[in-house]
Amino acid sequence: MKKSLFPLILILTFASLAFGIQVTILTVPPQSMVYVNGTLVGQTSLNGTIVVNLNAISNISVQNVGYLPFNFVYDPSSGSTVVVVNLQPLSYISIFTHPSGANVFIDKDLFISPATVTVSPGLHRILIEKNGYLSKTLTVSAVPFQVTKTSVELIPSGKINVNTDPSHAQIFMDGQYAGITPFSTVLNPGTYSLTLKATNFSEISTYVSISQNSTPQTLFFKMKKIVDVTIDSSPSGVFVNLGGIKFNTPKSLKVPSGTYTYTASQVYFQSKSGTLSIFSSGTYTIFLKPMTSLVVFSSNPPGAAVEINGKLLGQTQFSKQMPYGIYNVKMIGDNSKIWFGRVNVDQQVVNVYGDMVNAGMITVNATPSQNTLVHIGSIWSTLPATLNASIGIYPVEFYNPEFPPKTIYVKVNGGSITNIYEYLQPMGTIFVGSTPPASVNLNGKFIGKTPIFDFRLLPGTYQIDISWQDGSLSRVLNVQGDGFYNLYFTDPSFVDVKFISFPDPVKVVLDNGSEGYTPFAVKMSRGIHTYKVYDLFGNQISTGKIDTRFMNPKSYFFIGG
Repeated sequence: MKKSLFPLILILTFASLAFGIQVTILTVPPQSMVYVNGTLVGQTSLNGTIVVNLNAISNISVQNVGYLPFNFVYDPSSGSTVVVVNLQPLSYISIFTHPSGANVFIDKDLFISPATVTVSPGLHRILIEKNGYLSKTLTVSAVPFQVTKTSVELIPSGKINVNTDPSHAQIFMDGQYAGITPFSTVLNPGTYSLTLKATNFSEISTYVSISQNSTPQTLFFKMKKIVDVTIDSSPSGVFVNLGGIKFNTPKSLKVPSGTYTYTASQVYFQSKSGTLSIFSSGTYTIFLKPMTSLVVFSSNPPGAAVEINGKLLGQTQFSKQMPYGIYNVKMIGDNSKIWFGRVNVDQQVVNVYGDMVNAGMITVNATPSQNTLVHIGSIWSTLPATLNASIGIYPVEFYNPEFPPKTIYVKVNGGSITNIYEYLQPMGTIFVGSTPPASVNLNGKFIGKTPIFDFRLLPGTYQIDISWQDGSLSRVLNVQGDGFYNLYFTDPSFVDVKFISFPDPVKVVLDNGSEGYTPFAVKMSRGIHTYKVYDLFGNQISTGKIDTRFMNPKSYFFIGG
């Protein structure tokens, strides 16, 4: 080990001797041993001096117990007759590591812990390394004639600490139970799935990645409590989309606590959007404002009395501002002529005309009647409906969000009742997903890329074609009634993966038994595979996982050294 030396002080005189030069060596401390070309020539006196005769270039070594040896080369041609040597006192550094067996570099010289090393007094830079642990650098001050002891606790690389609120949540890593929080472990390099579960709290799923020489990671998760809530509205029966959950009020739900965005809508009311902060069980109410219209009432013959929902309002012709809605209207004219109608108030101005001379009555119903609207002429109505209509032929249109629209034509005769009853055809719902994402064609027509949600189809037989860059699949689907069909496809093709590394080569062994030295290529099925890496001596140096599900047909995978 190379040591830093105190300066060598040369006191120069000049002498010309035929048979050499007498050189006085002065040492501090005195009584030091002097070697010339490896031979002991004597010991300096109590005052620290010794005289030696040197007639050629010589290797001089000065030594004393408890001091570092001092070596130098003497050249008689320099003319120096006095050499002063200050010996440097010995110091010692003892390094202990937990665990032991670490590489310890002291001033770039390598030792294996535990180790006690002779050094010069002063500051020394120490680097400690051990496979599977984080490297550590420190500076130690060595004291003359003393042993400086240093103990170092090495931190494992790949360590993770997992904490949750609340604590005692169950932890699953790659689907396997690992323990409860608070939780600590050391992981090899790779990517791991992490799932947290606790009673009455929503489940959390995530991933944690560990790299080579990864520093400790502390992960904290605030788990959301599951609460029992009822979502109500004013008016009732509002359609609500609460954070992707769709329903009609009132609705009882179990949801994780938190803040949710929502949209709410109902016929004849102003739609509304906003947020609901749900952090405890209870009832949460959404209020909608009604829309209003100017309703103008007229009749044939004029001067008829007008009743709205059984309440007398006035005599035609008159107008009134009314909230959106459906109203039962009755007009009573001379000679007890009566006109009945259901009026849909849903626009800025609505005209209600009661023709008690040239009108007939229509009754309309359908299966299903709930959530079904009927449109006759300019009138919208829910079912069942009883309406007056002028003599003529009318389109009758049925609308229901769960069924395809349907239109029929009816003839209205004066003074008679026309009865209409229709059956609406149900529709099926499909979900299409795939790994990796793919294009979807339905009966040869492109309908989108996966994932496809809530796609509606009439009953029948359909061919579904799924296409990736390097493959395709087909399936025949028979849709019946209002069923739900969940379709999921996985690319059956293989991925050409070329493994490369630095340094090169290393041996890679895959879970299916394939192996080779980088760089090498192999066909791999789509999925999650494990691999192990060995050096040229057969020592395993790393392990990990490779996910080929979303890779391109030809891909590279790099393994770092």
